[in-house]
Amino acid sequence: MSKIKKIFAVLLTLAMVLGMSMTTFAADKTATITINNAGSTAKFQYVQVIEPDTTTVTGWKFSNAAIEASYLTAYDATDAQTVIAALIKGGDAAKTQAALDAVLSTQTLSAVTASPITVTKAGVYAIKGEETGYAYSSMAAYISFENYNASTGVPQTLKSTTIEAKRVPTTVIKTNDDEDKVVEIGREVTYNVETTVPYIAANVSNPKYIITDTISGAKYALNADGDLEVSVKIGANAATTYKVTPTVNTEGKETFTLDLSQILTGNKDANNKLVLTYKAIVTDTLIGNTVKAGDGENDTKYGTDYDKLVTGEITLTKTGENKALLAGAKFVVYKEVEGTKNYAKFDANNKFVAWTTNKAEATKVVTGEDGAVKVEGLDAGATYKFEEVEAPEGYSINATDSVATWGTVDEKLEETVKGTASMTDTKLSALPGTGGIGTTIFTVGGCLIMIAAAALFFASRKKHTK
Repeated sequence: MSKIKKIFAVLLTLAMVLGMSMTTFAADKTATITINNAGSTAKFQYVQVIEPDTTTVTGWKFSNAAIEASYLTAYDATDAQTVIAALIKGGDAAKTQAALDAVLSTQTLSAVTASPITVTKAGVYAIKGEETGYAYSSMAAYISFENYNASTGVPQTLKSTTIEAKRVPTTVIKTNDDEDKVVEIGREVTYNVETTVPYIAANVSNPKYIITDTISGAKYALNADGDLEVSVKIGANAATTYKVTPTVNTEGKETFTLDLSQILTGNKDANNKLVLTYKAIVTDTLIGNTVKAGDGENDTKYGTDYDKLVTGEITLTKTGENKALLAGAKFVVYKEVEGTKNYAKFDANNKFVAWTTNKAEATKVVTGEDGAVKVEGLDAGATYKFEEVEAPEGYSINATDSVATWGTVDEKLEETVKGTASMTDTKLSALPGTGGIGTTIFTVGGCLIMIAAAALFFASRKKHTK
């Protein structure tokens, strides 16, 4: 607000001059208000709040009753000239800011225009700035008289002025390096945060600029010392690596805080692009990451953003003859990487844990009574196959592996991507009979031999008797 103090400090010196100048001052003279520190796409609106008046003690008056009321309320006063006199002496920065805010929110403003603003009258102008991704504080500019005629004392021109815009970014963009936003548990993800270093007004003491990041469904990738390394790049400068130690908040989510207040000093980096980069490892099926940029009191003053990732899940259905749903079929899941089969390990809930090239170490997943088995935490961009290693009782193993197919990705990334696979087994074939006619022929043959032997015995004995 030091600029505003200077504006009003010079007003008193002009009060007497106005008495002789207003009737002869050329109406077609103009001046410009140039606004520095504004973005190239910034637009402005304005309204004159104080104008010359040769009938007042100060030589100035508020432009209308509503504007006057805004200043009287802000200054808790009842006399307009008392308030203007206080403004000329420097005024109270907070009260003046409140008055400007009130005026700009209630008055009819000029048409939207870019800087510089052209005006045709001396006095004080309240200015409102607008720009995508930024918030502007209410501003004021003073246009004075210039080049007084040496003989008549009448001013010939208006004096243009330049003010500094007070703007802060309200846009933070959070992105990651996975194009389709579907990842596999265990995947290392690189996150980027892009924003703009805020401009801090000169009257703000001990300014703060703090980045807070919170992640779920993942853990920050730490170095050997247990720290997260965050790369910070400002404008064209070389990146600086900061080391922070994440903590766990009351919701059980990992979070870290990075204090970048030092980059606000002297506004040397104001309005430069700021990029933060760090890594995290996916641990669950749905991943969320929130970043906030604040001033230590309002943690989203300079913007916030939320980034999402999801994983994929595959449901395999096992059937037999007549589409009967088969329970108890056991499978291993694998994908091929450069010609080598990588077998999946799952936890007790069939959530992916890790890969192994040793098939014996792979987790066997089993179909339930509904003939289905679901595995989670996979990447929809990969090809997964199910190899049957044990068939249900009464069925034979299907030697043709089942390839999973993927559904579409939810645009809002609020649920996992669904994949499906299927396999049909056949019943065990009937075994052919073995051993020919068995022992029957031997039994019959033995009986015949015994009968023949008995006949011979009795015939022999009869002959001997004779």
